Order: sequence, then structure tokens, then C-alpha cells
Amino acid sequence: MLRALLALAGTTALAAACGPTTPTSDGCKVTLLPGDLVITEVFADWKAAAGAAGADTGKEWFEVYNAKAQPIELEGLTITHSRTDGSKSTTHTVGQGVIAPGQFFTLGNAAQGLVPAYIDYGYGADLGDLFNTDGGTLAVACGDGEIDRADYGAIKEGHARELTGALAPEYTLNDDQASWCQANDTEFEAGNFGTPGSDNDCRPIVAGKCNDGGTLRDAGAPGPGDLVITEVMPSPTKVSDTTGEWFEAKVIHDVDLNGVGLDRAGDSNLQPDLVTSPDCVHARAGSYVVFARSNVPATDGGIAATAIFGTFKFSMIAGTTAAPGDVAIVAGTTVVDAVTWTRSTTGKALQLDPDLVDPSANDTESNFCDATATYGLGDLGSPGAANAQCTMLPAAGMCDDGGVLRTIVKPAAGQLVISELLANPANVTGATDAQREWFEIANTGATAFDLNELTAGRIGAAGAPVQSARCISVRARGFAVFARSNDPATNGMLPAVHATFGFGLVDTGGDIQISHGTTVLDAVRWTSVTSGVTRQLDPAHLTAADNDVATSFCAGAAPYGDLTNQGTPGAANGPCP
Repeated sequence: MLRALLALAGTTALAAACGPTTPTSDGCKVTLLPGDLVITEVFADWKAAAGAAGADTGKEWFEVYNAKAQPIELEGLTITHSRTDGSKSTTHTVGQGVIAPGQFFTLGNAAQGLVPAYIDYGYGADLGDLFNTDGGTLAVACGDGEIDRADYGAIKEGHARELTGALAPEYTLNDDQASWCQANDTEFEAGNFGTPGSDNDCRPIVAGKCNDGGTLRDAGAPGPGDLVITEVMPSPTKVSDTTGEWFEAKVIHDVDLNGVGLDRAGDSNLQPDLVTSPDCVHARAGSYVVFARSNVPATDGGIAATAIFGTFKFSMIAGTTAAPGDVAIVAGTTVVDAVTWTRSTTGKALQLDPDLVDPSANDTESNFCDATATYGLGDLGSPGAANAQCTMLPAAGMCDDGGVLRTIVKPAAGQLVISELLANPANVTGATDAQREWFEIANTGATAFDLNELTAGRIGAAGAPVQSARCISVRARGFAVFARSNDPATNGMLPAVHATFGFGLVDTGGDIQISHGTTVLDAVRWTSVTSGVTRQLDPAHLTAADNDVATSFCAGAAPYGDLTNQGTPGAANGPCP
């Protein structure tokens, strides 16, 4: 903001203000309400240059803000300075000065004709010295009607105390010392920091709170299961370990990361490195967040800056049986998630199989494997993105059902029915069909079956089997979704994805086939599709025979996810007209 306007004597008084409490003009030239002026900054201890005298005379100042929509004439305003208990009280009555609406005005302890350039009005020695220790109070009033008061303390030589710049100045906000912080960024005079006459630039961190677009709200701290650690890089090769180590977590539920701690899982000696920001560090469900030793791409190995949500100082280790590697995410004394490992490969991240993203499953080291994708400067990993499938799956015909290996259950003949498909998603900026296509299968039987080892593809083509260490079960009378992407940010916010496929769905003359080995379980064909609308099977014709008949299908009518396409992924279809 521009410096407040300094007026000469004789300025015409302004019209009276109105408000919820009794206004006062007693002693002032204008009528003011409490809160029309807000005390926003106090500079109590000037720092002299090396070898120079350190007297504060002519260098102390404080700042007020005009919260009205009109200019405020200050003539007659009374300033009171005292200790916080009211002792050692001194006063000064302002002779002249005007603050424009939404602007700041500085008042200092220099004589009126000798004020520095950054002080708008000099009150001389009337208020005495601002207190360098034990704090004080400044108040502004019209006669007996107080407009604002604020305590100040924790003074450091050469640094102003500022009301937070994260929120608009307000007269109840400055009552809370947690809303004040030390000016460190702007040097208004050599060796002295503050923002006299302009917006404050410090933003205090309030425990348990964060600034959400100008509103201070409670931060939504994560609990166990809200974040799942999915990838660790303890030994980069393209950059130094001291700057290139990192680990990643998938966000299961929307949370704020403010105050979250990053630590060694078994470390009881060092304090966690905290994610600190006055602004809400919000992490969206389905996204991936990276915590790294550095957030500079040239030194962290080339991780996208937008993927890094916090940094840490501790060293990760490669891990051995005798000395496992470990990392943890904590919120206060609560462990949100932690992983350990006894081996890792230099230059390769250790990543959790994407089918096993679970706070219990990542406790099993065999569910991790070496990364195969290249990132940044050339090491292997996928920081900030979904991991590739691990190849070390259970033996053929077996899957992991909550930590217990069991035989994969295959669907019986006619039990699996392709029930809905989206072959031509609506055009959306930044999205492609390859990200948003999907189809659905229904379990028409009375018992569950697994998708593991089933193959999805075009009719007559090889296709690719569903490979997952975890048992992907479809309950009786339930549904499962196959999609091109399992990332809600790119797949149109599908409610759930059970398996992914790599082939493209064709708009005209298309087909899908699900098989197990050489046995075809179900297949559908279509001649054409409508953009942004699914082809869905009438629930009265939910059989592997009826879905061979084109008239058994109709257009999906219900918007889902991000509302750009219509259908009912993972749920029963509505009846066709």
C-alpha cells in the first residue's frame, strides 16, 4: 500500500460514521468507532551502525491503519503509552494528520520538523521511550472513547513487532499476541527491519491454525491411515545424499499438513522436522506428497517443486538387517504412518506396489520393489506420482488377502458381465481419452470372485492380465471398475478403480473382452458411442447373453465425479427407457 497521506492543519472534519456501538468524537475532529483505527506495528529498539551511538531518540515509531472506507483526520486523537499494567502512563494529543482509507500511518518519537522519511508524524518526547524489555501498551482514543489498544513485547534490537500480514488488519486481531511476529525481511534503514507505512510482511504460525485464503481456520491434521508412505529414496546417485534423499506418501483423505512432523521411525533423540507455514498446506485425497532434503530441483535430483510439501534434515540410510532404514510421519505424538526397510539399491527408490497402498500392507517389506521409471536428473523413482507395478507377486494362482495368502477365486461361467463403458469421454482442457476411459463389470452371482489374473483386452487381441499381490475381490451382486488411470485428478474423479488397462476404447466399431487364460468370460461390441455419455446395460438384461444385444444398452444419465461425464461407475445402472 502507498504511504499514508500527511495533512496540514485546517483540514475539514469528515462526516460522522455509523456502526453497532456508540461512536465518539470527544476530543477528535471526526466521529470514530472502536476499530476504525488499528495499531499494526511497533518499532521500539533501533540498532545503530557498528561504532555508532545506539540512542533510540528520533528512531522509535509505531504504525496505525485506517480500517474505514473514508479518510480519517487525526487531529485531537489521544495516544497513551504505558506498561501493560497501566503504570508509567504518558500521553500525547495529535496536532494534525490524515490517513487515507486502507492505508498506514507512522508516528515516531522525533520532533515534528525532524522526522525521518519513513515517519509521518512526530510526537517528540511526550510518550517517553518505548520499552525494550517487559513490554508495553499503546492506545488511541478520542477523549474517553478508546478506538484501539495493543500490547507489545518480545522486542529484539533492530526488529519491529508486526501484526500478521496474512489477514486484513482488525482491532480484535491485534489483541492476541499470537497474531504478532518479528519483522525480518524488509530493511527500512541499515540494520533495522520493519515496514513503516506499508503492508506488514511477517506471517506468524499459530499452532493448530492456518490461513485459508484470508480466513484463519483450524488445520485438519492427519491421523493414522490418512497418509500412507509409498516410496523412499535413501541413496540417490545423481546428486548428494544430503540434498537428494526423499520419501513419498499417498493422501487417503483430505488433510492439512501444517505442523506435521517428519522423523526417523525409531528416533527418540531428535525432534521431528515440522511442516511450517502460516498458510494451509492442503493435501487432496488421491494425490501424492513428497518430503525431501531439498526443494531445489538442481540439488534434489530434479523433483517437481510442486510435488514437495515439506523438507527434513535427518539422514536416511540404505538399510541392513542389523540397521534398518526407517522414516515416519507424525502429528504431535501420533504416528500417522511409518515404514522400515533392510535393503535398498543405490540410485533406485524403494516403492510400494500400487495395489498395496495401505498403512498395514506397507509394514511388509516384501510389498516394496525397486523403482523402474526415471525421474528428474536420471535416478529411478516416481516422486509425486503413482508407482509402477512390482513384479514380485505371490505364486501363480495365489493372492494376499489381508496378509493371508489364499487361492484366487475365479468367476463361474456367466457370473461376470460387462455392464457399462465410457469409450469417448467429454473434451476437458488438459485431459485425454487415455486418462478418462473406463468400463465396469458386474458380479451377478451369489458369491465373490477375484479380478486377479483375469485379462482385459480387445476381442482377438492378447490383452494384459490383472497382476496384483493383493486379492481384488468383487462381492456378490457388486461391481468393479477398470480404468485407464487410477488417479482421481486425471480420470474424471472416478469413485473407485479396481484395476487399470492399457488399450484404448474405440469410438466406432469397438469391443471389450474379459478372459481367463483361453476362456472368454464375457465380451461386448458397439457400433458407435456418444461423447461424455456411457453405454450402460439395462439392469433387467444383466446377463452375459443379453449384453450381446445392442438394444439392451442405453445412455447413462447421471453425472458422476467431476460432473463432465454421465454414468454410474461402480454402482447399479438405472433402467433404460
